[in-house]
Amino acid sequence: MSNFNTSNGNITIDDQVIVGYITDEIHKIKGVSKMISSISDSFSKNIFGRDSGMNGVRISRNGDNISINLHIIVYYGYNIPQLSYEIQSAVKTAIEEFTGLKVDAVNISVEGIDQEND
Repeated sequence: MSNFNTSNGNITIDDQVIVGYITDEIHKIKGVSKMISSISDSFSKNIFGRDSGMNGVRISRNGDNISINLHIIVYYGYNIPQLSYEIQSAVKTAIEEFTGLKVDAVNISVEGIDQEND
């Protein structure tokens, strides 16, 4: 969670809000099939029955600065470095604009390739 102190009181932004913005931005980008949970998220869901609800997004905080790790599947035939750059730019812009947090990094792990359904 992010906390901001203002002259009118405190503002708290939950991680799920940030994940929502990230998910919305990624779904706008052509070439991304889906986001997938990391191995540790899958492990805790299967063993402990806990679902983090992060859907392939991991957020690390350092004060008002955050780093974002994304795990995605891309469609076959898309330029992965170019697609990754588009995702990084879109996510960084959206999070900084909508939350006021400073994004230090958007790290992308391409976990697989998927066939695009016509």
